[in-house]
This record gives sequence, C-alpha cells and structure tokens, in this order.
Amino acid sequence: MTWTILTSIWKLSREVREETLPCLERLGLAPTDPWLLSEIEKYRYPTEVVRIMQMPAPTVSQMLKRLEANGLVTRSLDLGDLRRYHFQLTEQGKAVLEESRQCMLRAMERRLERLTTAQRHLFVELLDILAKSETAGKE
Repeated sequence: MTWTILTSIWKLSREVREETLPCLERLGLAPTDPWLLSEIEKYRYPTEVVRIMQMPAPTVSQMLKRLEANGLVTRSLDLGDLRRYHFQLTEQGKAVLEESRQCMLRAMERRLERLTTAQRHLFVELLDILAKSETAGKE
C-alpha cells in the first residue's frame, strides 16, 4: 500500500508538471523556477533558500544566476554584512511568478474538481499531516 501511495503522489506531481511545462517554458522558466522565485520572495538569502529547497548550493547558485540574467531577480550586497548578498524579485520576476502560479493552480484545480468539497478538505488535512517534518514540535 505504501508503494501505491508513493506512486500516486509521483504520478500526480508528474502530470501537473507535464501540463504546466508549456506555460513555464513560454515564461522562460524551468520546472523548479517558480518554487525558487517563491522562496526568494520570502527569504532573499541564498543560504536560506538552499536550506528550504533542500537542493545543493551550487545548483541553487546556478539557477539564481540564470534568473538574474533573465531579469527576474536582482542581487545586492547586504549593507549589514558586506560579505553576504541577497536576492530580490524584480517587477518582471513578480509578474512571472504570479503567472506561473496561476498555470500550476489551474492544472491542480482540474484534478481537484474530481473530488467533492468534503474530500478536498480531507485531502488537504491528510497532506498537511504527512508533510509535517518529524522533527516539528520536538525542537
């Protein structure tokens, strides 16, 4: 049963990704870019983004360089600590992030339409339980 659950989660994720890929490509984004932009919107510092996204620092660094070259983020020195820099979304970056979110939301909404309202609420509740870190609450 556990393998079936993992397989279903993987298939759902893959289907949403495949459906949204043309939209993301039109926006000049790779599949993980909306998530990175979203994290930069919240955290700004690369080290925080690496921790949250659980991706290797060199990978995130290359992704940020590409997004910067495309005019979606800007890099600035931290005036409180000139050894650090932070990123910020440009206006174009904010617009692209919002449009990419809408693409992904539409794709997911098409799948959620198969569920009743009660099933949707239960689905969210169960996902929240499963997505919680095992260390949450132990700190």
